[in-house]
Amino acid sequence: MAQVQDFIEARYQELSQHFHHWEKIKDIIDQLVDLMLNYRQSGHPGGSRSKVHAFVVTTLSGVMRWDIRHPEKPFGDRFILVGGHTVPLIYAALAVYNEALRIKYQQTGDEKYLIPNPEEYALYWEDLLEFRRNKGLSGHAEMEGKTLFLKFNTGPSGHGSPAAAGEALALKRAGAEGVKVIAFEGDAGLSTGVTHETLNSAWGMGLDNLYFVVDWNDFGIDDHPL
Repeated sequence: MAQVQDFIEARYQELSQHFHHWEKIKDIIDQLVDLMLNYRQSGHPGGSRSKVHAFVVTTLSGVMRWDIRHPEKPFGDRFILVGGHTVPLIYAALAVYNEALRIKYQQTGDEKYLIPNPEEYALYWEDLLEFRRNKGLSGHAEMEGKTLFLKFNTGPSGHGSPAAAGEALALKRAGAEGVKVIAFEGDAGLSTGVTHETLNSAWGMGLDNLYFVVDWNDFGIDDHPL
């Protein structure tokens, strides 16, 4: 137990050196969500913006094993946005991360910053202008092209819960227990029956590779679920 505590403390001290950068990244993502939705006069700002802190920490801390240049890697951790209507979070975050890589590649010419076929697979800030427009970015989470980071198509609250558990079960059955499934949901999504059924099933099947992150934001339109 002491070794675990020492590891956690050492890891925290290492990561804390980057916290001020993460705060700036969080602010940029948050502002891009706001600008994108205001420009289109459509979308779900509450749940999209309230998840920014958790998303930045999850993707930059090393908790999640993923490669933004190759989201198709079979043994990368899987990210599922349970309530796909908060997808502006993903669009804005990918735009910030990809823009950082684009700038570094232009500055250095180092191919480790290069995303293969960026026109087809990289989402940039200019794509945000086409949110919910004809042939532009969808209003709900879709696993395709520039958003292969997402590992399931989702829509309303609770929609992606069974998919997250299903992917976690499939990975365990395939012997890929080192691959995590990380599911993000807001507090309002906990009121859906499918979420309760999924969590009960996940516990019963021992899905210790499923990480269900709850964003308790108090932005839902209904009463508290719990």
